This record gives sequence, C-alpha cells and structure tokens, in this order.
Amino acid sequence: MNSMRCFILVFGALWTIAAHSQVIVDGGQERGDAILRGIVSQNWARDWKGAKLDAVKLVFQKKDLAHPTGLPPVWVAEIKGPGGRKGTMMWDQGGEGRIVEFTLDAKLEIKNVISGIPNLQQFPIEEEDGKVIASGCVPTAAASVVSFWADKNFPQWRGEDGKTPSDITRRLRARLNMAAFPDTDGFTATGMTLAGAFPHDLARAIQADAKEKKVGVDCRIAQFSIELLKKEIKAGRPVLLSCTVRLPHKPHLSWGHEMAGVGWAKMDGVNLVGVVDNFYPTKHAETIRWIRADVFRSLISVRPRGRD
Repeated sequence: MNSMRCFILVFGALWTIAAHSQVIVDGGQERGDAILRGIVSQNWARDWKGAKLDAVKLVFQKKDLAHPTGLPPVWVAEIKGPGGRKGTMMWDQGGEGRIVEFTLDAKLEIKNVISGIPNLQQFPIEEEDGKVIASGCVPTAAASVVSFWADKNFPQWRGEDGKTPSDITRRLRARLNMAAFPDTDGFTATGMTLAGAFPHDLARAIQADAKEKKVGVDCRIAQFSIELLKKEIKAGRPVLLSCTVRLPHKPHLSWGHEMAGVGWAKMDGVNLVGVVDNFYPTKHAETIRWIRADVFRSLISVRPRGRD
C-alpha cells in the first residue's frame, strides 16, 4: 500500500511539473520521424527532402487554463528543412501515435486545396472606452471567405464600407453578439482582450450581409463531416470551420476556434483538414495548417445560388 501511494504521489508530481514546464523528453522521436518521412515523400513537398525534427517535446495543457478544453498531451516538434525552411508537427502520445497536425511554412501546390483566400490575422480594435480588444476569430475568418468571393464572383459584396478584409471584419463583427474574454493565459503577446462569437450567429450574419449587398449566395451551417468538406472543396468553395485546437506556436494553450477551411488530405491513416488560421504568425501568407478532422464540430458553407 505504501509503495502504491508513493507511486501515485510521484506520478502526480511529475504530471504537475510537465504541465507547467513542457518537459523535454527523449521518447516519441521514432514515431515522429516516421510521420515526417511520410510528409516529405509527397510530390508537393519535394523541396523538403532531408527535413528533420528538432526540439521534440511532450506538451501538456496549461493546468490552470481559464477555459479548459480537456485536450490530452501531445508530442510537439519543430520541422527543420533544407535552406532554412521551417514547420511544426504534433502527434498523439498514446495509441498508435497518429499525426495530430502539421504545418510547412511555405507556399505549396497541393491537390484538393483552394488558393486565393486572404490570410487575415486577428487585429486589435479600439472600443469606445479606449480599451483594445481582438477582432475575434469568428468575424476575421469570415472576412477572409467573403473577400475570396468578392474577388472571384461578387465585387459588390465589398461595398463602400468593405474595401479591405479588415473593413469586412468590422462590418460582420457589428452584426454579431461578441463576447469579451480577458487574456489571462498568454494567448497574445500584449495581453489584449480576446473576443468570441457563435458559429450559428455567424451564418446568419453572413447571409444578412450578402442580402444587404445584393449578393446571391446561400449560407448554411451543418455538422462537420469530411464528406461535406470534400464536396465544398471540390466545388471550389472555401468554408468556415469551428473546432477545438491547440495553438501551434503555443501548444500548451488551446481554445475553441474558427478558421477558413481550404482543403483536405489523407496522411498517416487519418483525414486532415487544411485551414487558413487567423491566429498563427507564419512567414508565408499561403501557409496552410493541416489538422486532423476529428477536432472539427461545424461547417459553414457559402454557395452561389443555382449551384449544388
């Protein structure tokens, strides 16, 4: 009994240390190397031949996260490729150690990916009281998709008050019931207040905005499925996706997030969703973040009328 009690205490202490310090450990390297070999074997990754994993860590979620997500620990590593190329990768700690997500920070020509979606990052907005708040992932992601359609088929969707994607973000944001969240966990570098909204409200806001600008589209929200995503991507229509994910550059933090969905792929035996992330600082604006499909909850489609 005493030995068991000692084991529990020691295990608990190690868990606590890992959760706070993101302890670097030696395990997981072999499985990570195997996943990376599969990635760089793709035709679109030919410039990444010889890439290696660096700084492999087992990362736990921040123990006192203000809004806990319950995500399990994952292996995290940097990808270092030829010519200074960089990326990131995560894979499961347990089970078969399947890929969780990866990013190669570069413009890549990949099948089943829609190009031309502006990579708009969340930006600070000054409120009436002078305080600064983030634009929020929901309207920011939506503005990227609306801007895509304004460039492609519906220039009138911009309007006089939507000359830039940031302008469209503000316009859509005004249609939403935005909630403010103090950044007590360090999501932002400045401690800027975060902002959120619900996907169902977003679908209605986009539809109302399109109607006001006399744009013939149908905006619908549905439960996420890989089949529905494939249908929209095949038709050349980017989507909006809600999910619960880690921050790739701060993987000990996670949140409910909205992003523009632009592609799909299958790798390491799992379906991956390609997204343009509005809260991910990358060197290349065309960089796509690839995330395992099981973290996504809803899908908002924007379809020009008269098309399936």
